[in-house]
Amino acid sequence: MKFSLFHLPSFCPPFHTSDAQFYQDMLTETDRAEALGFHAVWAAEHHFYRYGGHIPSVPVLGAAIAQRTKRLRIGSGITLLPLQDPIRVAEEFALLDCLSDGRLEFGIGRGFQKVEYDAFERNMADSRILFEEAHDIIMKAWTQERFSHEGKFRRIQNLCVIPKPVQKLPPVYVASIFTPDSFEWTGRMGYNLMIVPYAVAKPETLAQNMKRFRDARIAHGHTTEPEVLAVYHFYCGETNEEAKEEARGAMMRYLQSAAEPNQEAAYSAQYAGYEKLSEGFKRMDYDAYLYPHRLVVGDPDQGAERITLIRATGITNVGLIANFGGLEHTKVLASLDRIAKNVMPRFC
Repeated sequence: MKFSLFHLPSFCPPFHTSDAQFYQDMLTETDRAEALGFHAVWAAEHHFYRYGGHIPSVPVLGAAIAQRTKRLRIGSGITLLPLQDPIRVAEEFALLDCLSDGRLEFGIGRGFQKVEYDAFERNMADSRILFEEAHDIIMKAWTQERFSHEGKFRRIQNLCVIPKPVQKLPPVYVASIFTPDSFEWTGRMGYNLMIVPYAVAKPETLAQNMKRFRDARIAHGHTTEPEVLAVYHFYCGETNEEAKEEARGAMMRYLQSAAEPNQEAAYSAQYAGYEKLSEGFKRMDYDAYLYPHRLVVGDPDQGAERITLIRATGITNVGLIANFGGLEHTKVLASLDRIAKNVMPRFC
């Protein structure tokens, strides 16, 4: 089992006093993850809202991380391909791979927030075509000296994109939450999978989609074992009761911030299951829905029990959201210290 730090932050006044300090806290927590032996750090792209909006550019934050760390893998969890120019994405992430000496993990996805699609003047009904076309362009840009492309949205003639990544091809992860087609496409392409288990109301639905992913890999001749990164909110306390209660307020503030940009439902048939996302966040009761089975919250022993159960589902990497909902920075650091000392050695 691999352990990663996952930055999908929620800026919560008055717990966070300034944008600048918010970033410094994220970087300090990343430094601690490196020192404690974490495998990777991931950053999620979002825009405009306090839910995730403080990371509008993963390559910028990733470059800062690359220059202050030596070993941590640096992942995009995810970059929103339909909202960006794929040539710029190819350039910026290849540059990040160069600056980090080949430590990039390239996580991609379609995104799901209507407000973001509207602001960037994209039609959600085009999300899959935009995503797949951007993917194809980026792969060509990284693997061919010069390339051309004829697509619905972009036409490219004899273009040389520089720089190229240090890695022949950075590992690719695709975020899939509800949509079966996304799991199947990820498996068919032979890529790694990124999931968010707490968002899926029925565990059996996620299990079926993960099987769909694995079956598609096998059917298309991919014989290696994939990485499956699962994202969990995380707090390791000295006791179970302390951990449960210290995480409670922060988790509920986090969910409130996640509901804010999702007041309007996704307006495309490609987003079945997202129609009442805002209401879904509001229904995530802490005691009845979240704790303990959809979080990694507790003392070290309970944390290890949760990781054991998670590993049994086929997950190979836990992405731990340690800083969420205004949780005090010193408590975030102490939580990271506890899991590294008391939990991670059990899974080496």
